[in-house]
Amino acid sequence: MKPSSRSDSGALWRLGSSCRVLLLLALLLTPATGFAMICKTQGAGETVVRADLDSSVAIPASAPDGDIVWRSERMDLQVECIKDGELSVQEEIFLYLNPDNLKIGQGIRAGLTLTGVDHSQNSGRISTGQYLPACPQGAGDIVACPDARFNLAFSVFIQKFGPTPHSGIASDLLDYRVFQLDSGKGLDPLPDHSLSYRINNLSGLRFVACDAQLQVVPEAMDFGNIGIQQVAVGNVIERRAFSLVARRTCDSPFSLGARFKPVSGSLSGSYLIPAANDSVGIRILNARDDSVLSYNEPFHLVDLLNDTQAASVDFNAELVWQTNTPKTGPFEAEVMIDLFYK
Repeated sequence: MKPSSRSDSGALWRLGSSCRVLLLLALLLTPATGFAMICKTQGAGETVVRADLDSSVAIPASAPDGDIVWRSERMDLQVECIKDGELSVQEEIFLYLNPDNLKIGQGIRAGLTLTGVDHSQNSGRISTGQYLPACPQGAGDIVACPDARFNLAFSVFIQKFGPTPHSGIASDLLDYRVFQLDSGKGLDPLPDHSLSYRINNLSGLRFVACDAQLQVVPEAMDFGNIGIQQVAVGNVIERRAFSLVARRTCDSPFSLGARFKPVSGSLSGSYLIPAANDSVGIRILNARDDSVLSYNEPFHLVDLLNDTQAASVDFNAELVWQTNTPKTGPFEAEVMIDLFYK
């Protein structure tokens, strides 16, 4: 039987209703494209900066949880952030750790040091202390909005964390996104749309059977009684020699990096200034070539490879005038030595 015109009309109405529902769902599922900001490197305009793990990194299986077993050199990224939406408000710029929420490996976790503070990979977002200004009232052109330009200084570290894997392989990741810069509104869902920092080839992370023993010879340095004479800023008052002696107690080969980390006193460039007397500063030099070592910066120490079970490196500590009008009285400063395995 031929359907009536009323039935045809009802069928058409139902079809039209279904189309509207499907269209609504399609619109809801479309990813948003307008976010508060986009950050890139100045000049090159890169949104991805990559670094290779500089070598294989040896991790002592006996290291306690929380020990930092490797730290990168300090990185300085010149960053530019521009508006991508929310023109009328000032936006704080955040650094989001481990934005892909990946487990970097077994027995380890990654972290980042920013403004002298260590943050583990699970620390969420960190404020950079930088802000992207609001656009001037009435600005109709987003290109005319002010930008934010700053230097982002940081270092990456690997920390012993959790049970040691039986295989000795700490990670098999070829690519790890350490952080992404974004606004307080949250992460842009498009990876690397805003500036990201990635590390490649983490397969070089491995566990070794033993750790190193480090001896400082002598353990304490006494500059003795110093006369106030020939005083001039930059003049060396006294020099004392010392050595770092590293030993291993197993056959696992590894290299060692080190870092001189002040425990007391304050830093002024390459000088450690004693808290009790800022008339003098202490700097450390490599005795081989008299190159000055920066406090808190890692450097290569020794290679304990093949038949080499122990090695010694010589240094000099120099006491240098910091003022032309010195103060009298005693002083002291303390330095800790961190070891990093490769």
